[in-house]
Amino acid sequence: MMTIISFILVLGFLIFIHEMGHFLAARHVGVRVETFSIGFPPRAISKKYGETEYVLSWVPLGGYVRLFGQNMNDEDPQDPTNYASKSIAQRFYILVAGPAMNLMFAFLFMPLVYMTGISIPKYLLDPPVIATIQQKSFAEIVGMKNGDEIIAINRNPVRSWEELQKQLNSVEGSTITLEVERDGYVTSVTGTVDELKKHGAGWSPRIAPVVGGFSEISAVRDAGLQIGDRLLRIDTHEVNQWGDISKIIRQTQSPFNTETDAAYSGEGQASAGIPIDIEVEHRGEIRVVSVTPDFNVDTQSYLLGMTVEQVKQSYGLVDSVMMGTERLIFITIMTFQFLGEIITGQGSIDDLGGPLRIGMVIGEAVRMGLANVFFLMAVISLQLGIFNLLPVPVLDGGHIFFLVIEKLKGGPLSPRTRERTQIIGFALLMFFMIAVTYNDILHLR
Repeated sequence: MMTIISFILVLGFLIFIHEMGHFLAARHVGVRVETFSIGFPPRAISKKYGETEYVLSWVPLGGYVRLFGQNMNDEDPQDPTNYASKSIAQRFYILVAGPAMNLMFAFLFMPLVYMTGISIPKYLLDPPVIATIQQKSFAEIVGMKNGDEIIAINRNPVRSWEELQKQLNSVEGSTITLEVERDGYVTSVTGTVDELKKHGAGWSPRIAPVVGGFSEISAVRDAGLQIGDRLLRIDTHEVNQWGDISKIIRQTQSPFNTETDAAYSGEGQASAGIPIDIEVEHRGEIRVVSVTPDFNVDTQSYLLGMTVEQVKQSYGLVDSVMMGTERLIFITIMTFQFLGEIITGQGSIDDLGGPLRIGMVIGEAVRMGLANVFFLMAVISLQLGIFNLLPVPVLDGGHIFFLVIEKLKGGPLSPRTRERTQIIGFALLMFFMIAVTYNDILHLR
């Protein structure tokens, strides 16, 4: 019930601000708005104020603003309140206002995510002490060692892994000088930006082996481990840091064979591990539990199903605006890349989420906290804005495309052509909705 209510409220609000954009723009240029509807028929309630009927309908998957003169059967270029009487620029303004409201909302709300506070791995706030160094990496090339603590980059102090990453991303010049504390002494190492980009930093942070959360499939949760438990030992192997866990698991488990293992499920998971004893400490109490790791076919590895310790981190207004904007720009780029892959046949429609999956994600976000709700609303609003600007008939982008054609040819397309393209566009949209909904149902099985 919480998922259903959350889905209706969140999606309804995002649809409302989209349609409000069209409504306000139409009123601004003097076009009569006949209907303002949230949801699709059948109608639940309706009320007329002035020239506009306001409607709330039962199907919360969209909405519409019906403008006087936007349909071909009521066009009247002589009536100043008619949509057809307005200039191309004014009609473009009305059409783009809906998606623009969604985009503006996304850029206003994403900073609230960071101001409210986001969950980040706790180690990001710890001093940047290196646990291990990869071979042929930047760290090895410049002579860094396990246990080094990075205290400055190009004379700029760093006090945490988070600050270290920010400093690396903003390095100016061609060289990087790192000051490190080693065995009680401070020394410095120097490398180049090109080496860093080519080989990667190559250091791993020292992370406490504390359970911060669980995966969807989690052997340790099933065995009774709790958030906050600290792993002390796996069988006879001592656990000093998070990186020790995967190494020990690999040592304790035999190679996996899908042909001989009867437990293989065919759905990416198999309970094929060898039981191990894990010694954990929880609030000063030490206990031992037996755990059978799950084998993940995708990663070809045995997993315990837990995540590192998390902590909530809030940011100031300026940092929140910068981080929120960067995040939305990144998501926008990824969205267009994905659309390009779909168009060229390199992507899969299985990666798209329909109403059911969106509803489940919204419900989960509500349970996880306000910051997650803000994040999801900003992302959905951003993608609603982008999706509605696509040049597909029946979408805002399709109408804008017709305006471009009208401008180029010096007059509107014929009513017959517009009618046919609208039918084709509606059919494509319905096919898309059915496909993603069917895909959602398959994921529920």
